[in-house]
Parts: sequence; structure tokens; C-alpha cells
Amino acid sequence: MVPGMVAGLLGFNFVNACVGIDVNGNEAKVTREIDGGKETISAGLPLIIGGQKGLVEEKDLRIPNMRGIMMARTKALTLVEPTGDATSTKAVKFEKPAAKSAVKLVNADNLDELINLLHNEAKVI
Repeated sequence: MVPGMVAGLLGFNFVNACVGIDVNGNEAKVTREIDGGKETISAGLPLIIGGQKGLVEEKDLRIPNMRGIMMARTKALTLVEPTGDATSTKAVKFEKPAAKSAVKLVNADNLDELINLLHNEAKVI
């Protein structure tokens, strides 16, 4: 559900159950699993994909060994400055919730008073 919700919030195209993708310029040809087979569709970029097993080959999923970790420590880091700091949200109003009132205890035998309080003060009846 998350990829679909993110696509809806951002207004991007969305493809679910994707098992293959081929990107050419601003268009992507996506293969997805459907009941009884596979379907190939094309969609414009930007695109949000809900991936499924088979999208990435098993050989590409490598757990780094200790040698790879130690070699990564010696590589130089390239810092990239962020571009644009415009925010797309703004606070409209903050409001503190009302303080809770004192609790009124009603005797179990006094049903009329309970109904009166629920009707006139709590306004739930």
C-alpha cells in the first residue's frame, strides 16, 4: 500500500508487482505480474514502482565482506550541496485542546439525574 499512497500524494504514475523495468529517456517499459501471466506496459517518468521478487537478480544482491568494508573506508567522499530549500507545507493554525472538566459521579439509583446530565451537559443524547 505504501508505494501507491506515496504515488497518490506526489501525483506520480504508479506500477505495482513489477518484475522488470527498461528505461528509455522519459519513458519506462515495465513488466508486472498479473493473474495468469505477465503484462508489459509503458509509463512516463517520474514513476513509482512497487517491486516484486524477480526485479533484481540474485547475483546483484551481495552482502559486503570485511575486505569490501575496509576498502570503502579509504575512498573519498564527495559532498553534494542540496539545491532548493522551498518547503511545500506550512502551519495554518495551532490550537491547544480544552482542559478536561471535573468528573461528576452519579449514584447508580439516580437514573433521572444521569439522563439529565447526558442530555443537557454532555449533549450526547
